[in-house]
Amino acid sequence: MTDGLRLEELLAEIAAADSRARLHDRIDDDREAHAEAAQRADEAAEEGRRAARAMIEAAFPGISWAMIARAAL
Repeated sequence: MTDGLRLEELLAEIAAADSRARLHDRIDDDREAHAEAAQRADEAAEEGRRAARAMIEAAFPGISWAMIARAAL
């Protein structure tokens, strides 16, 4: 798998995890179970963000994530 395809896959996984977290946050019944599911989804999204960040930084040596974030503003 190319790096571009892997990054695309990671971004899709992040979006799906964020969507799951929002869904669980909105469900009113069995709040404890849904809070735990939302937390797991948030953790999965953050793990994906870290992996994507590492891939991007590796693709552009000498460029930090902070520099990329500032450029995006």
